[in-house]
Amino acid sequence: MTQLMKLIFPVILWLLTMAGSGFAPIATAEIEIHKQQGTRYVSGGITSEEVKEMQKLAPRFPVQLYFRAEGSEDPIIGVNVTVRDIQGDVVLQAQSDGPMFFVDVVGGRYTIDAEYDGETLSETKDQTGRRYLRIKYRFNE
Repeated sequence: MTQLMKLIFPVILWLLTMAGSGFAPIATAEIEIHKQQGTRYVSGGITSEEVKEMQKLAPRFPVQLYFRAEGSEDPIIGVNVTVRDIQGDVVLQAQSDGPMFFVDVVGGRYTIDAEYDGETLSETKDQTGRRYLRIKYRFNE
């Protein structure tokens, strides 16, 4: 047996064994990065896999929004997010796919509205330099 066959044979044997055992690879969360009007954003965080993936993506998004319903441990979905620049122009308008919503914006002052179940919460913040804005929204249940 050649040196190459000695290395490949155990791998092939393992693959055949796993295929016959019903082995399925562990699924990983695929979080889609969206783009609207030139602004990138990402949302998720429903499962523990999604939370891990969002944490990996976080350094690429300087504005990080976190949503919770007061008195509930369940993650919330469907928060309507509107980001406006200092002139009041809408930079981004989207709906969250989970309790984490990250936005990639250039430096400046932004007003961020988050609406969930008829309740609107608003924050105006300055995004400057390499600083991250982490804003937590707590909605009444």
